[in-house]
Amino acid sequence: MKISSKSKKKTFVAAIFSILFALGTSHCANLGQPQGLGPTGLLYASYSLGLSERNLPKLPLKKGKSCVKRYGFFFTSGNASIGSAANTSGIVEIYRIEKEATNYLSLYSSLCTIVWGI
Repeated sequence: MKISSKSKKKTFVAAIFSILFALGTSHCANLGQPQGLGPTGLLYASYSLGLSERNLPKLPLKKGKSCVKRYGFFFTSGNASIGSAANTSGIVEIYRIEKEATNYLSLYSSLCTIVWGI
């Protein structure tokens, strides 16, 4: 019995979708926040966390922010390091560090590091 190329193609497509479904539902793929902090809602999540703080100076503080963003399930880019956040505003002495995360429909998410300092 000969199997047609149309039947082979349907079988291949079904196998690919089955694999993607299995990965997406078996927690082998992270559909939430890339950093794993805090709760992740399936439809929407947004929160901020204060991670570190020291006694604040009397001078006004500058704010620096750097982010990692994820588009879809396969593309992530950015730098959310403390150093990168400090460099964006020329901060040399850090007084407060925060993390800010956002998630929309598990299709777009971001994690930002926010530093306050002089």
